[in-house]
Amino acid sequence: MRILVLTRGLPGSGKSTWINRNNLDNYTISTDKLRLLYASPVLDPDGQLHLSQKVNKDVFDNLFHILDYRMKNGDFTVVDACHLRECDLIKYKKLVDLYRYRTIMIDFTGISLEECIRRNASRNPPFVVPEYALRRMYSFLNEKVVIPKWIKVYSPDDSIELFC
Repeated sequence: MRILVLTRGLPGSGKSTWINRNNLDNYTISTDKLRLLYASPVLDPDGQLHLSQKVNKDVFDNLFHILDYRMKNGDFTVVDACHLRECDLIKYKKLVDLYRYRTIMIDFTGISLEECIRRNASRNPPFVVPEYALRRMYSFLNEKVVIPKWIKVYSPDDSIELFC
């Protein structure tokens, strides 16, 4: 089944929860899990544990290496990441075309910033994202992002049977 699922939304918007509820963990490449493979959690000045962001280049290089391998095999794959900017999405186009994949997006951007902040605060360390980072990421949602036509967008409320 040549389907690539991309999640889109702020931390705390429900992306990972949706993946878990739909039993898609075994098909998912998670940027947060990759960050933990590359680096131990780090302490911020307030003594809070967070995922290291210093490893992002390696995380995304590895994500695309793994994705290429999976797509070469025709594997159904979910990418659990924020995908807030248009440039985050364009990176997938080469692989999608090469391996003839149908690409869908589960869009969590309708969840308010306030709700994401509330949910984020209830997370266990090191998965709590600093509020200033959430607010900065939210500002990306105010930029005009055109979802490419090769990506079909669904709501997290849509039935998973629509695309599987």
